[in-house]
Amino acid sequence: MNTGEVKEINVLEMMDGAIQERIDYELAKIMKNCKDLNADHKKARTLTIELSFTPTEARDSLSVKIGVKSKIVSVKALGSTLLLGGTEDEPIVMEYVPGVPGQCTFSGTEQEEPKIISLARA
Repeated sequence: MNTGEVKEINVLEMMDGAIQERIDYELAKIMKNCKDLNADHKKARTLTIELSFTPTEARDSLSVKIGVKSKIVSVKALGSTLLLGGTEDEPIVMEYVPGVPGQCTFSGTEQEEPKIISLARA
């Protein structure tokens, strides 16, 4: 029922709450990234809300565009060591394993054999 009264809202409630919905969506992405053990915990994540206002020539109305975006931290790069052997014409590359193959590790598992990485013929 329309009572003739104008309801006062805040900017986040504009567009039937779509702005708040986008903020919540981007904030959830940030929180998920903060919990990711593969992402650097020391780097900051950001949430940017940009409001852009363009008045008409008559200055009796204006258009508003609202952008909400997040900047999350990418996952850490993985590192390993490769052993290079073979010949110039036929190089062989193996992934380095820290223990002796077949030996028991501290975690109680057996150290696997190193794996040869297949290379495309150039």
